[in-house]
Amino acid sequence: MSRLEKALNRAKQARQEGKIGPTPDHQEAETVSQAGKDKIINPVYTHTKVCQTDPSQLEKRGVITTDFHPAIVEEYNLLRAKLEAIMVKNGFKSMLIASPGPEEGKTLTAVNLAISLSRETSRTVLLVDADMRNPAINEYLGISKGPGLFEHLTKGIPLKDLLINPGLPRLTVLPAGTPSDYPADLLASPAMKRLVADIKDRYPERTIIFDSPPLTAFSDGLYLARYADAVLMVVRSGVTKENDLLHALENLSDRPLLGTVLNRVKKNQCAAYSYGKY
Repeated sequence: MSRLEKALNRAKQARQEGKIGPTPDHQEAETVSQAGKDKIINPVYTHTKVCQTDPSQLEKRGVITTDFHPAIVEEYNLLRAKLEAIMVKNGFKSMLIASPGPEEGKTLTAVNLAISLSRETSRTVLLVDADMRNPAINEYLGISKGPGLFEHLTKGIPLKDLLINPGLPRLTVLPAGTPSDYPADLLASPAMKRLVADIKDRYPERTIIFDSPPLTAFSDGLYLARYADAVLMVVRSGVTKENDLLHALENLSDRPLLGTVLNRVKKNQCAAYSYGKY
């Protein structure tokens, strides 16, 4: 067992013992159609800007498409299934995707998880780029830079003028907008609280994913965690340090932890690559 796995097990045990445990317990113009007994959500974006993306360019950036490696797509599907079970059981509707440090894969995980979730016809997904220090979601999805969360919080630009559909059904994105040197001040503002209340209450079938700056470097993630029902931690195989992971978990000790994603595992360590044609 690696040191990182041991650290995760210790953190899990501590949460169970109560040392690091959770406390007890816009406008987006779209229409929804229903068919048969099961609700099928087919949004028609009448105000939300639609940006068609190039699948070949998405694939180059590591974003899952219909032509992506099946083993990797299935890993995200497995992650989706496990998270759904936890979120449904606890009534969670939103999650914060975080990592202890930079370059550990949290943003790409957030993007691909959002796409995987949006492929289910019974829900919509709102992906919020809350990393106003180093926004990257627009780059992964091939969306041109423009106003976003920063402009909504500082200039009052309506949410309906900022949301973008990247050409994928049931997925909308709120970009970060213009990078800010002191975004933590904005994340604690009344405007941010109103925004979160709005996006949480507007559509009951919506799952909200917040992408956060690194936890050990900035306080932004601690503010964002207040707005999310639970946290998904992303760590990078062979890179994330044990102490950084433990520190990040301790900083979010009052928030439910959905689990930890071990990112950038080598191909020869992934069983799916050796199964059948994969």
